[in-house]
Amino acid sequence: MESSLFNQFSWPGFLTLAVGLVLLYFILHAAKSLSQRTSALGRFQSTITHRIQQVLLIYEPLAGLMLIGAFVMVNPVFHGLLFALLLLGSFTHVKNYISGRIVQFEHSHLIDKRLKTKDYQGIIVQTGRLGLQLETSEGLHNISYTTLQANGYTLLSGEDVGGVFQLRIKKEKAGERINNPVQLLDLLATAPYVDWNHKPELLPAFESDGSIQVRIRVQEESHLYDLLELIKEWGFTPSVSN
Repeated sequence: MESSLFNQFSWPGFLTLAVGLVLLYFILHAAKSLSQRTSALGRFQSTITHRIQQVLLIYEPLAGLMLIGAFVMVNPVFHGLLFALLLLGSFTHVKNYISGRIVQFEHSHLIDKRLKTKDYQGIIVQTGRLGLQLETSEGLHNISYTTLQANGYTLLSGEDVGGVFQLRIKKEKAGERINNPVQLLDLLATAPYVDWNHKPELLPAFESDGSIQVRIRVQEESHLYDLLELIKEWGFTPSVSN
């Protein structure tokens, strides 16, 4: 009876499980990265990328629970007590992590979205496992997910998105393709209306008319129309696609 209680899982079995879960994690990340960089998926690209992201959000905590369970089963009494002590000491971080999974699962593509909370309003520039970075007029602020959920928040969309826009740009002459998108990005990066702290980003998108899509951040929302006029002077036809 004692033998079956303390040897329900072996160390080789635990290591095999750990390697398998880590490999699958990197495979999912590689699939997500590939789906973001290629345009071969056409109109299904954004949907596929979103689904992979959702799978990753669920897979990461699930894989962690599986590893913890296997670790405890190697020596249920000692490892179980050890894990309980670690859980008590890091309960705040665990709660924050779970809150982050919920927030990110409910709202995909948080980067560049404008967020309004009880104390701050700004643009999300980075998301992590325990919190996010919000760029406001006063500077950068780190906000934990538990604080975000406790105080409440609003994701602003449409015209309230602020200085972040997705532009669709094509050649002025119908039928012509943009052969050198990098050169156009260099022009945009030096435009007087663009926020120079954030380089324009070329988005992977399938466009049959030869146009490209660019995510860009302007210094002020009112500068968008000035930027569109400047792009027209360069011989392109721009439009806002978000």
